[in-house]
Amino acid sequence: MKSTAENCMLIATVVATGAFAAAITVPGGVDHKGGKPNKLGKTSWFSVFTISDATAFISSATSILIFLSILLSRYAESDFYKSLPLKLICGLVALFCSITSMMVAFASAFFITYHQYASYLVPIFVSIFASLPAILFLILQFSLWSDIMHSTVWCRELFKPSKKMLYALEN
Repeated sequence: MKSTAENCMLIATVVATGAFAAAITVPGGVDHKGGKPNKLGKTSWFSVFTISDATAFISSATSILIFLSILLSRYAESDFYKSLPLKLICGLVALFCSITSMMVAFASAFFITYHQYASYLVPIFVSIFASLPAILFLILQFSLWSDIMHSTVWCRELFKPSKKMLYALEN
């Protein structure tokens, strides 16, 4: 669990760095007189870019904090039953959201930059390829996520006593 948290925290840091850099260097550049982005208000793709880039940065920062809390945990036996697996699940979900949002930001930046130079076929083709890392991450991490969910949530319900009784004792 510790090595998984370390590796996922590294990826979340890379995503946060990319999202921060993309927020500073917006597609289309900025107006040197006022500092306003050139493409602001000219295309709806700029709004998609802004929202998805902010979502990528916020969710990657959230996943960094979640994975850091796993690494700084006291690693008591009771933590391994529920606390640490749930933190790992939340961290993986936040990391998936950040990767997906980063890919949406990339695709929208590509539409902003290249929609006037080529047909819409090229940006759509690139957007489809941009979705592959998010799909690959989902496929590769699904078995880990399902194992953690099974052992943390569903197996706990298996051994809880039911409130329904077959018979009742009368006094």
